[in-house]
Amino acid sequence: MVREVEIKRITDLLGQNPAGLTIEQVSRQLSINRTTAAKYLNFLIASNQIKKRNLGPAKIFTLSPRLPMSNFLNLWQDGIVVLSNELVIQQINDPLLNLLSLNSDGMMGERIDASPLAPFVDPAAMDLLIKAREGPEQIYFATLTINDRKEKFRMKMIPLSLEQGGRGLGLIFEQLPQMAETETDATPRVLEEAKEGSPEKAELQRRIAEHRKIEKALVESEAKYRALVENITEVIFTLNDLNLITYVSPAIRNLTGYAPSDLIGKRLHEFIYTEDTVPFEKGLDNARKGLNGPFEVRLMTMHSSVRWIQVSGKMLAGKPSGNGFHGVIADIHDRKRVEDALRHANKQIILLTSITRHDILNGITNLRLSLELIKNEPLNEKFLHFVEQQEKVIAQIQHQINFTRDYQNIGVRPPKWKDIGERFSAAATTLPLGNITITADVKNIEVFSDDLIERAFANLIENTLEHGVKATAIRFHSMVQGRNLVLVYEDDGIGIPQDEKELVFEHTRRGRISYGLFLSREVLAITGLSIRETGEPGNGVRFEILVPEGLFR
Repeated sequence: MVREVEIKRITDLLGQNPAGLTIEQVSRQLSINRTTAAKYLNFLIASNQIKKRNLGPAKIFTLSPRLPMSNFLNLWQDGIVVLSNELVIQQINDPLLNLLSLNSDGMMGERIDASPLAPFVDPAAMDLLIKAREGPEQIYFATLTINDRKEKFRMKMIPLSLEQGGRGLGLIFEQLPQMAETETDATPRVLEEAKEGSPEKAELQRRIAEHRKIEKALVESEAKYRALVENITEVIFTLNDLNLITYVSPAIRNLTGYAPSDLIGKRLHEFIYTEDTVPFEKGLDNARKGLNGPFEVRLMTMHSSVRWIQVSGKMLAGKPSGNGFHGVIADIHDRKRVEDALRHANKQIILLTSITRHDILNGITNLRLSLELIKNEPLNEKFLHFVEQQEKVIAQIQHQINFTRDYQNIGVRPPKWKDIGERFSAAATTLPLGNITITADVKNIEVFSDDLIERAFANLIENTLEHGVKATAIRFHSMVQGRNLVLVYEDDGIGIPQDEKELVFEHTRRGRISYGLFLSREVLAITGLSIRETGEPGNGVRFEILVPEGLFR
């Protein structure tokens, strides 16, 4: 790819200039435009391959100091051999040398089957190594004799990209727990020595059967897991401590065009759309810490097209915080396209309704002006009554039109976590409270809600101002109810009659149109919140907003 070629040219150039270069110097020496140079330099910074420092007004870029891969291989507890595609040994870590009681003499540059490792790699393992070069990871169970003692291993063969370029293989020796001698290799000898029909022999035979049954179950379980992973549409991947891809399921080919072997040993960051690199790193870091949920970024495919994906995952079991990661990638590109189309259509509808509403209100203004002129004319009582009735109807229409301005914004923007105490206090500051005092006792609680939650609170306060009559105080507080949270709004007004409690949230009550509490209920319902009135008539209102588990924190 062009990007990989340019990145290599830049890193080679910075390697030749350890003191560092500016963007202009990189652009000039490689004959590429400044914008392109800046784009690749930012990518290299995001992937920790280079560093940037400020020198006055200039920005100086240098290669990041990098330890040899052998240093990292020695951090693993498992034994690891890195092979070229010709199965020639490139690197071997110290844990494997210690495990097999070998030294590195005569290892490097030799084919694995002609090296001191040959006794530990039988023909069946060699066949799987060859198969792993061209496809997915292979696994082989082997019993190896080490210092006259037999040990069981699970050998993993993983295709990867070599540090010096080109393709290769990683051969991992994972030592399996050793069972007691009487249950493994010593069993035949002990069986021969045991008397026929003795309790000891029967017990040994039972243990052998149980051990074989467990081994068979393990093999079948792994086969089922592999079949499941390789056939689901989502992409499953694992990252090691260095954020390098150690496994990716075959579904990656349908998503990106790349084969799994093209990604093994590379950073997932390399395939993320440049503008989403920072959100991706932040999302991955939060996922490692167990914070937030799935996050969405754009991915670059093999053909340089962009696709939206959703990434989720968690730390690998048994790993310290910040290390290995097990994740899932879901293709959400079609969903994003539908969302964009709906968002665009919604904007068009909002624009049309805004224009229409503006025209209607202009017409109402002209109509009211005409009625005012008519009232200035000498009229008998009958005609004056008709004019006043028309004014009431016009005022009602104007109120309804203004309501549509608020209602059209419900659900336009995605819900977010909001500090609910701050939103209530903000709503209160927008209203003329007069002598009414407000106490808000909800602190450090966030609720997943629509942007209009503040308008919903304002409607509750307006209800008190309009209908509370003797109200002097409003209190907003919270309480836990089982696994749910309840937000409570109370005043000390006249309350709501028992026969009207179910009607207060309707837009028409006793022949009168009132949209305030109706709008509040609709806004809360967007994210699954509900509201009811539980106050005692004559002793003020009490609105309880139920916030289900998972919608508050």
